[in-house]
Amino acid sequence: MEISRSILMFNFLLLIILLNACSRNDSVDSNSTNINAPMPANVNAENVPQDNVEELAKIIKLDFTPEEATFSEVNPNTKNNNRSVSAPNEKKLVAVLKFSSENANQVAALAEKYKPAIPADIDAENWFPAELIAQSQLTGDESLKGSAYAANDFLQTPYADGKLTRINNTDYFILELTSF
Repeated sequence: MEISRSILMFNFLLLIILLNACSRNDSVDSNSTNINAPMPANVNAENVPQDNVEELAKIIKLDFTPEEATFSEVNPNTKNNNRSVSAPNEKKLVAVLKFSSENANQVAALAEKYKPAIPADIDAENWFPAELIAQSQLTGDESLKGSAYAANDFLQTPYADGKLTRINNTDYFILELTSF
């Protein structure tokens, strides 16, 4: 009986030590990862996607408030594009907007007044919502299929041109605006 108590006590102490060590390591690792993780070299501060709908509403016109919005504003000069000359104030905005089903249908109907919808493919970005990334992986070519419309209802200075693509079988829209 004496051996059983010793084994039981040893196992109990071992369990406490293991649990204590595991919980301490998890919190240290997660905190140090989040705080000390370096930003990749190819990501500029302006390329980091944002999800503040109020901030987006300052940049573009939003007649309907989206349920979700993620967007990224970039200066095309920071990327290697095939344009021969580009002005330093050129901008491009890519936004992923999710509307309620009712509002999504209204947005599409209003956009179609400017130009009939045409089939379109959009390459999925790594910052798009998980649902869209998963849908793009189903196609095999990492693209999203949808219907493209004119983006006139979203244009606001400095943006002068763009397109709005409703992703098939969803209430998601990809808005691409440019200042050039």
